[in-house]
Amino acid sequence: MLKRAVLALLIILITGYFYFIYDPANDIEVLINDQYVILIDPVIIDDGKLLIPAKLLFEELGAETEWDSENRILSALLGDFKIKLPVDSNNITIDGEITIWDSEVKMFNNIIYIPLMASAETLRAFVGWDEQTKTIKISTPRGFDPEYENDNGGPPLHVAYPPVSQFRYYANSLFVFGTTKSYAQVDVNVNGKPVDILDPRTGNFLTMVNIPRGEEIVIRVEATDAKGTTTVERSVIYPAGWRAMPGEPLAVHPTNLIPGEDQILGPGDTLRIAFQGSPGAEAKFWIGNEEKIISMTEMAYPSGPPGAGGIYTAKYVINRQDVPGSGLSAPVPITVILQKDGEHVSRELPGKITFTSESPYKVVEVRGQYEIKNRGWLYIVRDKNYQLHAGTLGGTGYPTNVVGYLIGGTRFEAKGTSGDYYRVKINEIDTFLIHKTAVREVAEKDTLNPTLLSLDLSETGEKVSLRLNSSERFPLLIVDGTNKLKVKLYGIEENEIVSMPPLTSAVKDLKLETCVGDCDASLILTIELDYFMTGFEPVWADNQLMLDIYKPQQINKGNPLKDKTIIVDPGHGGRDTGAIGPGDIHEKDVVLAMSLHLRDLLTAEGANVIMTRTEDVFVNLYDRPERIADYDADLFISVHANAHAHGARAVDIHGLMILYNYDHNQKLAEIMLDVMEEETDLPAFRTWRRNIAVLRHPQIPSVLVEAGYMMHPEDNWHILHPRGQRMFARAMLEGIKEYFLSLDYQYR
Repeated sequence: MLKRAVLALLIILITGYFYFIYDPANDIEVLINDQYVILIDPVIIDDGKLLIPAKLLFEELGAETEWDSENRILSALLGDFKIKLPVDSNNITIDGEITIWDSEVKMFNNIIYIPLMASAETLRAFVGWDEQTKTIKISTPRGFDPEYENDNGGPPLHVAYPPVSQFRYYANSLFVFGTTKSYAQVDVNVNGKPVDILDPRTGNFLTMVNIPRGEEIVIRVEATDAKGTTTVERSVIYPAGWRAMPGEPLAVHPTNLIPGEDQILGPGDTLRIAFQGSPGAEAKFWIGNEEKIISMTEMAYPSGPPGAGGIYTAKYVINRQDVPGSGLSAPVPITVILQKDGEHVSRELPGKITFTSESPYKVVEVRGQYEIKNRGWLYIVRDKNYQLHAGTLGGTGYPTNVVGYLIGGTRFEAKGTSGDYYRVKINEIDTFLIHKTAVREVAEKDTLNPTLLSLDLSETGEKVSLRLNSSERFPLLIVDGTNKLKVKLYGIEENEIVSMPPLTSAVKDLKLETCVGDCDASLILTIELDYFMTGFEPVWADNQLMLDIYKPQQINKGNPLKDKTIIVDPGHGGRDTGAIGPGDIHEKDVVLAMSLHLRDLLTAEGANVIMTRTEDVFVNLYDRPERIADYDADLFISVHANAHAHGARAVDIHGLMILYNYDHNQKLAEIMLDVMEEETDLPAFRTWRRNIAVLRHPQIPSVLVEAGYMMHPEDNWHILHPRGQRMFARAMLEGIKEYFLSLDYQYR
């Protein structure tokens, strides 16, 4: 949008003089939403300001106007968006609130004129000037208006969510989101009820619909104006979930079967066998041949107590007689059989079993940090329960949770495999999974017997460095804090008594403890600092684990961004569209616009900005943070717009959310949220610690900004509006500056 000073300069260039109280600018044309307007009454210039006929502007934008001759007030109504314009006053009432314009409403020759820039800002319009054609270009968010889905004379209507018919949705509270004609008199109903929220500025609407489970229902959306009604229908299915199979005919379910993938197992390993079949029958299984047939227990429902629900389950512990004398056996199938009233049916399960005599099966080493991409997760197996009707990692039936990220070079003993995963056991309690592509086999090692040899501690102006010297690489997990790190060491012993190095000036405490009680590690090393860390980085070099813990950066208080290297990551891109917006607007487009504005603002403040993308291209999610190391960056910010989860009360949930991944980034997240709330018109929703890929690397301060919800009309007005995008960029800039200014560590 042109600033007033720029527009005034353009007017001077156009007219060259101001000799009259007002001057008809007859050579100026007006283009509103790409349509030339017939100027019955001319645009005029008064006191250096460009004035436009009020009725012309509002009625071209679809508003109804009304003249109150007694009080000399012109009113314009666009949906629920009402503006009152008193002649010879600059106190304008917009939706019941008074706004003071910098120029009065004027009447010349019985025509009411309003200042172009002020009125455009009131309508949130975008104003441009074409010097060559002497054309004023005015556009409103009607640029986001959808195409007609039913060309029957009714208003345009697009239902963005649910996006298609026969849409599968997994909650009983469904949000319906879409858009119709902006700045217009349009009523929107969903299944005969008015929508909860309708923003007349954009035509975006949002409402909630309750849907029953287990049946397909039709969502009927209607948009009505004076010309007619446009209707769009979407069907939605909330799947019924688990249902018992009929008693007849006797059958085994074709897909609800465990194990679902091949397994390599050794002595002492436990195999769960489970399937769904006709209830009230007798179930058995055998592995390989029918020499050993084992009975199964029927459960009332998945993971429930014994009962006639048609869920049959058993556990089998591998014993020495099952495994070969050496090496691996050939893969053998598992067969289940169901018997009832003299009938029987059988089915071979999808996962075959290979037995291994090797213990451990293999020693594996995590590949380089930037090789493992989306396979860099360490999962813990939750074997207290099982999932029959949903896929699980490795097809074991046991659910998993992420417990940490893999550190390149770390070694593990693999007990066997489950599908595409190695099963690694790093303590005596739990089993963990690592994807096969994340590691390589260490052929020269049969087992791991690491010994901790010594500890070294050093300090520079930028960091504290802790070195763990061992006989070989070992499994570990790092538990982070704001000024403390706890390193859990697994399967390792001390070399007699490891002497503790002297503390440096920035280290308050360093201790090595043997794990006792409920602790799951062999040793725990804890380092406590007297500063708020801004990052840490563990790296293996030969058999030495190097752990660098970074101090707060030195800041120029007068210009905190000067010479800082900041990575700006516009989310999604290319085929990855991100969250659904109204019409054909998607998250990938708006966050790119915000990010480019942010780049320009940061650059103007003296920062060196690295963009993960500058156009609409796909960038692999796991390639984005690689530039942290490539450019020795000082901060990483990923820019997104939010989407509601299934079952969310979407009409009530909106605003700003900041995600972070480590305790030391919580401060950055909280500052960003507070500053962005102050700088924007949106509420602060929350900060949230999340294990997400782009925030996986702990070396530098990193956050992901969710700039409101794409599906919420109060949020997406700002998200979709170019001025709102610049507002978000400015807010992010101020948040980053505030964070750097908060780093007041005194360097020694």
